[in-house]
Amino acid sequence: MVGRLQPVLAGVVTALVGFASSFTVVLAGLRAVGADPRQAASGLLALCVASGCCAVWLGLRHRLPLAIAWSTPGAA
Repeated sequence: MVGRLQPVLAGVVTALVGFASSFTVVLAGLRAVGADPRQAASGLLALCVASGCCAVWLGLRHRLPLAIAWSTPGAA
């Protein structure tokens, strides 16, 4: 049973770390360009949905579990 949960747990940890590390930088960037809290929330939602759609599409296309990541320091 543990062997089956290990890849799932690894994926969850990867997603949480990838999202949490970029969340504050992206939010600060949105606020710096004048976005109010609702606009910043919409921007983060769009980013998350786009990332999720890319991960699903690539996973189905290549038949591999793939994670999508972006370089927040590179974007900043």
